[in-house]
Amino acid sequence: MSVSLSNTVQRHPELVFAHMGEEVVMMSEDQSDYLGLNGVASKIWAHIEAPVGVHDLCTQLQSEFEVSQAQCEQDVLAFLADMQSRNLVQVR
Repeated sequence: MSVSLSNTVQRHPELVFAHMGEEVVMMSEDQSDYLGLNGVASKIWAHIEAPVGVHDLCTQLQSEFEVSQAQCEQDVLAFLADMQSRNLVQVR
């Protein structure tokens, strides 16, 4: 399933991660892979602690950052698709 604006997303509940200053560092046990998130990616990560609609997530990010709706949606969908491919988020 590809991620769309009509989906709801949430962090994978069994994921191991830690805050290191302004960054989030996580480990995917499935892939034995480490990943670091900074800037906007860390903000997205904070917003998806609980289930949230992708459209609502984009609206929230637009209120926090100066970004067009089209650019925000494109970037968020790309980020979430990458997180989904790594099994780091759940998409419904």
